[in-house]
Amino acid sequence: MKLGILKEFTGLEQPYVDACRELGIEYEVIDIIASDWMQRIKDSDCDGYLVRSSYAKDTWKRMYDEKVYYINVVMGKPVYPPFNDIFIHESKNNMAYWLEAHDIPQAGSWVFYRSDEAAEFIETKAKFPLIFKPTVGSYALGVKIINNQREAKKLIKQVFTKYGFFNRGFTKYKRSKIGLPVPVMDDRQFNHLMFQERIDIKYEWRMVKVDQSYFGHQKLKKGDFHSGSGMVGWVDPPEVLLELIRYICDIGNFNALNVDVFEDQQGNYFVNELQPFWGAVDTSQMYVDGKPGRYFFRNGGWFFEEGVFCQNACCNLKVQAFINQLEEAHLLTIPLETLDVVS
Repeated sequence: MKLGILKEFTGLEQPYVDACRELGIEYEVIDIIASDWMQRIKDSDCDGYLVRSSYAKDTWKRMYDEKVYYINVVMGKPVYPPFNDIFIHESKNNMAYWLEAHDIPQAGSWVFYRSDEAAEFIETKAKFPLIFKPTVGSYALGVKIINNQREAKKLIKQVFTKYGFFNRGFTKYKRSKIGLPVPVMDDRQFNHLMFQERIDIKYEWRMVKVDQSYFGHQKLKKGDFHSGSGMVGWVDPPEVLLELIRYICDIGNFNALNVDVFEDQQGNYFVNELQPFWGAVDTSQMYVDGKPGRYFFRNGGWFFEEGVFCQNACCNLKVQAFINQLEEAHLLTIPLETLDVVS
């Protein structure tokens, strides 16, 4: 078994490399950012390909969507996670559409590609405060709290083209190494935007599933947002959230998924994020009574198993799950008469 690891712009593929080394899996890092990326895929002798797509910039996100589509869908090569999972990764629009299509509770979300429609919404239907979310991005980068019509209309004028040619676009800011805000000038958003209902959040939960392993913890708030705080509450997740992520993964056929969930003051739950990739501040994604471990579902019930299972941001689990998929697919393609079956 040999796996290809697709290169990422900033080196985010490294946990896959570390996981393959620890598990003793042969691998090859393939630079699909290069202009001859398709020939490199054709020349490789890999059984399948591990993907850690980019999220920091819209152009990087689009490149991964395009190239993984051709590798997985057109060329028919096994990819982990598959194209459908990667398509919703760090796309606020795609995620909102997916949740709405499957009637999964989420904060009210409105995506506009026409400035007049966005302006009409602000004037006639919007209830403030609203949340503005850039289409691509993580760690709450570029997320804004919109308090009134004036702020909303200013944002609409900024994002949409005027006079048929002029457009400033929306510019996100990130923190520099010395703590000063720096504009991300090469990743402006033009001619579309999303407004979202603001939930009065009591807790935010991070729920994680990889293959048959389930994990959960709280994301603690820093400033205005929970996302990107890097602060964790090691609290045993309620069973209803384990059931929620199990249901989402079943209907979406997700093998590995991070589901971030808002819990409001009344105890209602709203899905905030669906991501096949996530960061990690620990070798475990869950502690129960101070013990690291995971949940698994068997015979209609949930069971806790103590242990450390999330090395390399859960990539050890992901690599093993992918290998199991490849081996199963290989067995399904072998004619039955060639197998040594004991009857």
